[in-house]
Parts: sequence; C-alpha cells; structure tokens
Amino acid sequence: MQDEYQTISKIAESYLTVKKSRFIGLATGVRSQDEFTDFMKYARKSFPAASHYCYAYTIGSSDAREERSNDAGEPRHSAGPPILSAVQASKLTNIGCIVIRYFGGIKLGIGGLIRAYGRCARDCLANATIHTEVFMERLIVTTPYETLGSIIQRVERARGHIEDIQYDQSVEIRLKLRLRAIPNFIGEMNGLHSAIEIRKPSEKIIHKP
Repeated sequence: MQDEYQTISKIAESYLTVKKSRFIGLATGVRSQDEFTDFMKYARKSFPAASHYCYAYTIGSSDAREERSNDAGEPRHSAGPPILSAVQASKLTNIGCIVIRYFGGIKLGIGGLIRAYGRCARDCLANATIHTEVFMERLIVTTPYETLGSIIQRVERARGHIEDIQYDQSVEIRLKLRLRAIPNFIGEMNGLHSAIEIRKPSEKIIHKP
C-alpha cells in the first residue's frame, strides 16, 4: 500500500503581468477543506481588493481524493480548471493553489485568461519547496490493563503516535498509524487479547476478535 506522498511546505508565490492585469499565484500544503479555507483567508488578507481569487485544490489519498476548482467570477472554465490542471500535473498531494487577479482594464478573452491562470499556477508550483509526508489514520483501541504495555510497544515499533490514553475499567488509547501499518497492527491485536477492540473516531468498531 502506497501511503507516502509529496506536498508543499511553506507558501510558494509567483507573479505575472498580462496587459496590465496582475496575477499572483500562491500555493501551500493543505490537509483538509478547513485548512484550505484558512489559506484563502490568508490570500484575501494579504492581497486585498483584488478582482478575483480563483483556486484549485487536491486533498486526500488516491482512493479517496477530493479535487475542486473555482473560477471565482471569471468566465466559466477560464480560471479554475487551468489551475487544477497545473495542480494535477505537479503530481503533488494535499495542496491548494490560489491565483489572484488585479484587473488592469483590458479584457484578455477566454483564451488569454486560460493561458494566464495556467501559467501563473504552473510557475507558482515550480517555485514550491517539496517534502514527503505519509497518510496517517486515527484509531481508538480499547484494551485490558495487562496488554497496555505491549500495545504501546507495537505502536512505537510501527512508528505510530499515541495521542491520548484514558484509564477506566479498561484502557482507551487514541493513536495514529500510517495506512500501510494498520493491517499488520490489527493482526497483532488479534493475537494479543480477545477483549481488544479497535474503532475509528465517531465510527463503529472495525475489529473485535
């Protein structure tokens, strides 16, 4: 299972002027729609009074990927899709790209807009600093006290991260594991104790031996 991906660290920028219209490209890593919303707020605050804030983003793994684009008031398909095309061509994951336009008084036509938005997005992504991350998934493990130490050891061995431990009649462990480590982890829990339950946050039990 492929669970590594390349994304953008920090914020990349690009600048383009076409017939007095100024285009400003911004791109960064985003892991959710909420993070993209925050990125858009940053763009609007940093470059106020622009004519358009057109964008595209791709979020999630290959089997659960969400891609969106928006022309933001430009003629249909003249801004958002060219930006999305640049995002897709970059082969990056969990990224958002916004191209801001300050209208210069001269209309560019549909073809001119497509070229300008696409070029600004491509230049922005070419300027980005790239790094590798892994897809992680949160799990909640409920276990008797006697197996707590063994579970912690297995999480550490899988290079996972324990976020919280709650102690009651049994122990509830909230943790994160990379996707490809989860099947093996569940198999180990199956052999460790019959009372261990594994579930995802706000979801039903996904494993109960």
